[in-house]
Amino acid sequence: WYDYWTGQRHAGGRDVTRRYAIDEFPLFVRAGAIVPMGAAIEHVHDKPDAPYEIRVYPGANGRFTLFEDDGETYRYEAGERAVVDLRWDEAQHTLHIGARDGAFPTMVAEREWRVRLMGGRGVEKTLIYRGQALTVRLS
Repeated sequence: WYDYWTGQRHAGGRDVTRRYAIDEFPLFVRAGAIVPMGAAIEHVHDKPDAPYEIRVYPGANGRFTLFEDDGETYRYEAGERAVVDLRWDEAQHTLHIGARDGAFPTMVAEREWRVRLMGGRGVEKTLIYRGQALTVRLS
């Protein structure tokens, strides 16, 4: 487990005590988790092509499916959506980014992704995702 705010790793099954700032709360992330982050926005159209930060928490294999749609309608029910499968391979320290499946009219075809390996390792790679499968080694 990782403390979300500090990135410090903790063994499971234990109590952890620390002080939190008024704008924080106890939040822990499981090893193997893949956590996509976007820009702070007030409306879905504020920063449509803003970069994504993809946080990878090492220590176990992990999977995540990134889902995108227009953010306003139910057209995803008719197939107007895109999904990208992400898979972390702990043994190889690689993030496998799948090919984009699907599309919708307002989809951003090309986006900057900042992939970060969490836990104090300080590894970050920046790439441009255009919908094709990629493999990113984080070591």
